[in-house]
Amino acid sequence: MPSKGRARRILLALGACTLVALAAAGERVRESALEGGWYPADPAQLRGQVDGLLDAGKIAAPQGRVRALIAPHAGHAFSGPTAGQVFSLVKGQTYKRVLVLAPSHYGRFEGLSIADVDAYRTPLGDVPLDSEAVRALRTSPQVGVHADAHVREHSIEIQLPLLQRALAPGWRLIPVLVGHLKAEDYQAAADLLRPLADDGALVVVSSDFTHYGQRFGYLPFPADQRVPGRILALDDGAIRQILAKDADGLLAYQEETGITICGFRPVDVLLRMLGPSAEVHRVAYTTSGALTGDWSNSVSYVGLVVTDERPLSASATDAALTEADLKALHRLATLALEGAVLGPPARQEETVGEAVQALSARLREPAGAFVTLKRQGALRGCIGTIGSREPLYRVVLDNGDNAARHDPRFPPVQASELDDLDVEVSVLTSPRPIASWEAFHVGEEGIILTKGGRRAVFLPEVAAEQGWTREETLSHLARKAGLPADGWREGASFAVFTSAKYAARYEPSSRDSGRH
Repeated sequence: MPSKGRARRILLALGACTLVALAAAGERVRESALEGGWYPADPAQLRGQVDGLLDAGKIAAPQGRVRALIAPHAGHAFSGPTAGQVFSLVKGQTYKRVLVLAPSHYGRFEGLSIADVDAYRTPLGDVPLDSEAVRALRTSPQVGVHADAHVREHSIEIQLPLLQRALAPGWRLIPVLVGHLKAEDYQAAADLLRPLADDGALVVVSSDFTHYGQRFGYLPFPADQRVPGRILALDDGAIRQILAKDADGLLAYQEETGITICGFRPVDVLLRMLGPSAEVHRVAYTTSGALTGDWSNSVSYVGLVVTDERPLSASATDAALTEADLKALHRLATLALEGAVLGPPARQEETVGEAVQALSARLREPAGAFVTLKRQGALRGCIGTIGSREPLYRVVLDNGDNAARHDPRFPPVQASELDDLDVEVSVLTSPRPIASWEAFHVGEEGIILTKGGRRAVFLPEVAAEQGWTREETLSHLARKAGLPADGWREGASFAVFTSAKYAARYEPSSRDSGRH
């Protein structure tokens, strides 16, 4: 029979929602809170243990570049074999940054949190943060520090020795705790983080799955011989939503069942970062109940991997659009403009359907886009979507209609104006947060300003067309957001993007009836 102290250490390492011994944090280094308990404190012993987990966990890799992992975060003695299978899929691979998304067990806060440190320490050495990326994230009101939440937190640290031994050296860490999120916050968090998941990045979501038993306050069914099968079925319901990349479905399943997946919020954010070509694969599953034979309290450990030939940061324009693609989008914008101004023709749905049918695959992927109308060189309407989960062609159709009818600065476009209109379609790359306004390249990049719940955007060409300097551009942008002209100087966050643009004079499409 284990001593009380040893039994307590076992319980501490067993599940995700437990306490660990407090370790003093260095001035700029987040000290290990887990060594000697959740994993060995001796570097040689830890190195040998992790290497053993990675070697024992070798499995056949799914096709495609590994972009993200979902791995458990209990002590290595419990979830280590499952984690070893997951991390074996990236053994020896080179990444420039690792974005770890993890739940907070010891602090309650809204939004996202990054510890105010330069590195995380394990017995295997210090893991430096990607300071430039972290500085850019900190400009967002979604990101805070919440120092108390990080001191004892295990969900990030437990992954680090596995990453240190699995990946080729040289990567830097972006450690993000995900706190409470309102419904609209999930997509906002995904949009903020997605640009960092570029071709040199690996995303790791840290989460255990069902925590069953009185110890965890979760007893959806009696503790009898059917518990193992019922836990499996409960986990499978959530895993199905993840494999289907159904972020809303996962939230609905969690709400319906109360399933105690401690990292369901980070998992949901990841799902909203995925593009249509991303595939999620199940690679490992076990439970502490199966490992110990004690089903009165059990934690589930799940391993999943995301593959995609394209980086998660990619939008439709991150792979260059052809002139034919842009012309096809311009035609859709023209069809939407005509429908808004002249009324839908008898065959509009069929005509649009035929146009969509002929589109290339990249125009069916999510991307932001603006449709701009100009009359004799003067702005006549401009509506856009910065980030979207809708297909690009759908965004262009919607914004073509909106630019004609729903720009609050102008009355709706009239039929008599059509011949004088130029129609522009601008397709945006994924917005990338920048650490300060000084990193904005005026005339080359579009810019988004966010402050105090207000937001405004300028396309890249706006400053060039007006002949503005960087400071003048930001002053006009601040006023557009409803702020004072100097409101950009303090307390604002910024993101930048580039765009591919196609502009041409309006030409009527073939319609069943006359235009006028």
